[in-house]
Amino acid sequence: MIPDLNAQGEEPEYGVRVKRRDVEVEVWGSREFVETTFERLRSEFLQERVEAARKIEPEPLPQGITFTEFLAEEAKRIGREPDMLKGYEKILLIGYYLYMVEKRDFTYEDIEKLKEEARLSGLENPRQYMSILIKRGLVSETGVEAGKKVFKMLRRGLQYVENGFRESEAQT
Repeated sequence: MIPDLNAQGEEPEYGVRVKRRDVEVEVWGSREFVETTFERLRSEFLQERVEAARKIEPEPLPQGITFTEFLAEEAKRIGREPDMLKGYEKILLIGYYLYMVEKRDFTYEDIEKLKEEARLSGLENPRQYMSILIKRGLVSETGVEAGKKVFKMLRRGLQYVENGFRESEAQT
């Protein structure tokens, strides 16, 4: 806290300013007022952050849901038809589905299989889209199994899907 000594010899005014990312909190007044107000604001701010983090946790999908059913539900939730999604968004949905339902990572073969099952168009070159996802930090390559590259959904990729393909502050 920084006291501001006034010229009239009255009780000094205290102040504190804290900035975190795009939020700035500044409180001025008597020492007691500044301390209690700042503590209240800080606890409210931190509580909001904890609640926001809880909302990001993936909700389990119903067991036995097919990819086609999952895709229809996601299309309703985000307000776009599956064929209107970008290629890399379709791949993210495939990776998300496999992570949440089958609890596993995915390969190019999985992309091809689920693309066919759901009759998705626009995924003729999944390798191109996968490089975008890796560069953006949404997916990572985990290695090779049985001669096939294996990819893993990263937390940021899961959040991106859950946020309807919108960036969120939690990713920064």
